[in-house]
Amino acid sequence: MRGCGAELVEYGQDFDEARQRTEEIREEKGLRYIHPANEPKLINGVGTYSLEIFEDLPDVDTIIVLIGGGSGACGAITIACTLNSNTRVIGVQAERAPSVYLSWRDGRIIETEHADTFADGLATRVPFEMTFNIIRKGISDIVTVSEEEIKSSIRLLLETTHNLAEGAGAAPLAAGLKIRDQLRGKKVVMILSGGNIDLATLRWVLTDAGEHNGELSHGNLSKRC
Repeated sequence: MRGCGAELVEYGQDFDEARQRTEEIREEKGLRYIHPANEPKLINGVGTYSLEIFEDLPDVDTIIVLIGGGSGACGAITIACTLNSNTRVIGVQAERAPSVYLSWRDGRIIETEHADTFADGLATRVPFEMTFNIIRKGISDIVTVSEEEIKSSIRLLLETTHNLAEGAGAAPLAAGLKIRDQLRGKKVVMILSGGNIDLATLRWVLTDAGEHNGELSHGNLSKRC
């Protein structure tokens, strides 16, 4: 961000504390505030990758997408409803940051005290009104995954596809493996959203890779999926 000329302000213990401080700065300085999720144009922009999915695979059965702020899931829901209403969109949250899952389950916005996951893109404590309303009406299911399942999926993606995924990017694969029995025989897309993982976190993820003998073989990935 600094390399692109931005003034970077670091604040708070997590995403939501930083967001709240951003909103205060907006009020103090009269700035234009671009919300991380409650922005229709942002959701439309993120939704373009779902449009590309349907252009390549119009009969896709299931799309599995992470839910942090929810823009990716909302984009997938919107495109699926427009182009193929038979496509199921399944969201993924971390077990240790389940605010959207809990809210969806109970039909009301629920904030959590902590978002204690190393997957930064999933570490939100507060669901956003705009994205939650779309998710509540359009999501087929939400699966929660553990920290170990996310770590395992980072390793699996790195070994079998040579893609380096951050925690949130690997979460859809973790969910797909968790519900693989219900996905068997279907055309499934799992969104790998990014590789923003620092060296210290990657080193930590890889330290116990040797304990999972056989999990990283290409044939084993096919069997598990």
